Amino acid sequence: MPSGSVVVSAAPATDSNHVEDYGMAEGTPDVKQARRMLKKGICIAGVGETEQGIISDRGSFELLTEVTRITLEDAGLELKDVDGIVTAFSFVESTLMHSTTLADYMGMKPGYFSSVAVGGATAPLMAVQAAMAIDAGLAEVVLCVRGDNTRSGISASGMIAMAREMSHGAYEAPFGLTTIGGYGLLAQRYMYEHDIPQEALAAVVATQSEHAALKWNAMLRDVETIDDIMADRWIATPFHAKDCSLVSDGAAAFIVTTKSRAKNMKKKPVYITGIGEGFSHQYISEAESVASVRDGLGRAGRRAMEVAGITPQDLDVAEIYDSFSFTPLIALEGFGICGPGEAGDWVLEGNAKLGGKLPMNTHGGLIRQAHLGAMHHIVEAVLQLRGEADDSDKTEYNGGNHQVPGAKLAITNGSGGILAATSALVLSSEPPSAA
Repeated sequence: MPSGSVVVSAAPATDSNHVEDYGMAEGTPDVKQARRMLKKGICIAGVGETEQGIISDRGSFELLTEVTRITLEDAGLELKDVDGIVTAFSFVESTLMHSTTLADYMGMKPGYFSSVAVGGATAPLMAVQAAMAIDAGLAEVVLCVRGDNTRSGISASGMIAMAREMSHGAYEAPFGLTTIGGYGLLAQRYMYEHDIPQEALAAVVATQSEHAALKWNAMLRDVETIDDIMADRWIATPFHAKDCSLVSDGAAAFIVTTKSRAKNMKKKPVYITGIGEGFSHQYISEAESVASVRDGLGRAGRRAMEVAGITPQDLDVAEIYDSFSFTPLIALEGFGICGPGEAGDWVLEGNAKLGGKLPMNTHGGLIRQAHLGAMHHIVEAVLQLRGEADDSDKTEYNGGNHQVPGAKLAITNGSGGILAATSALVLSSEPPSAA
């Protein structure tokens, strides 16, 4: 455990409406409403990914168009069949009307269009927006697509400037706090409170390196040990360089529709059976405790499982947001997969590996495959539930089989800010009972 652990604290709340209870806020819609929508058979009927890494010969919109073609082919559709589009924010393109600008670029005339910008929580929320649009009758087939040239399109100084944007302008940024520094504060406090060894963080990376070695488009394919990770250079305590997520170019997409519409498509659909969101703070200096952060992000997963009518024990695979090696640990605990402070030992025991109790980030995650928010997590979950997470046929990439045998239920999530806002999905190979 590195010395100098920092306590995460916040100024006393002055707002009379401040909520001390970290449970669901009063007025939160009953889970029955979410179930009603999802029991229409809302599903993902196509997925796609481009290569990942440094792709300097194609712009952001070219990557988005490329992955759209791949995803339409996967679903057995043409562009004219798509009547809705949801995009994410872009670090490179300056347009404020991202979804309609992309639609125009690709020659679409969508009846529904939206852009989502909640940091790493964006991808699951794109799926939720698509589901709500379908439920409201605004669209029938919605393309959710994200891509960017974050690696080749932004300078190092530009990345540093963006990292500072997550800091409070008055109380954090003037003192040099960046995203990785804020994560480091929270991770150190978590490790201090629960006596978590540095090896637990390294075990997350080592496990995901084994999975990424089998994924055709993972940026980092070498299998590494706990000792390898811990021998790497320090970036911000308690993170070594290999504990950090990647910066990459690339794109990914998925198509949301209904069970009835998917009958005429190419692949077996994967159903969205649970949705949830959770929020605990905006700036890390406002985080009241490790427990409040864990509960805030955990609320998204717990609610998604409640909507789906399942428990953590029912899950077959977990694609957990991994901005840093610490992030999956607190999420596993928040979701109820592990008790508080137990996730480190759980990973060290091999439970997150392929063949383990609950394989996690079977594509390598943000730390080893690529960083596109939680888009790749959703794509991987769909491939797992379709039984198609086997890249052995991609011989030119030396891919391998990372399929979890018989996978039927998956949870996936994304977190924006420094674990400030989290969204989660439960995906199933079978439709809800009423669909």
